[in-house]
Amino acid sequence: MISKIAKIGLGLGLCMTLSFATTSDEAKTFVEKGAQLCADKGVDACLKAFNVKEGEFVQGELYIFAYDFKGTVQAFGGKPVMVGKNLINVKGAGGKMVIQELIETAKTGEGWVDYKWSNPTTKKIADKTSYVKKINDNLWIGAGYYK
Repeated sequence: MISKIAKIGLGLGLCMTLSFATTSDEAKTFVEKGAQLCADKGVDACLKAFNVKEGEFVQGELYIFAYDFKGTVQAFGGKPVMVGKNLINVKGAGGKMVIQELIETAKTGEGWVDYKWSNPTTKKIADKTSYVKKINDNLWIGAGYYK
């Protein structure tokens, strides 16, 4: 017979597993939705939408970010102060050149990148994964979440 504590632990583990699957699906769907907006309305319109702080492309910790292939921010989840900053040489925790790796992945068309980043909610270094997608020869977008 499984003890009550074991059942709770099993339930929490299952919830965490389901949460991860949902979150990765949500991030990818979010990016696909952003890419579709760019295709339908054009780059200027989608960047404007991505930069609206309380718009449809900013949902809590999940938001769209957009860069050119030189590492310059074009949109950053409703934080216009980031737009225009070049982050090509930004390192994540552990020294990984995160933006460069995101760019290399986007150049292939689309994909996932895992890295360590400071979580603004917990103020701790955490594992993060981002899904990125190439929009055109000058722009790629992505969204990430903490694991």
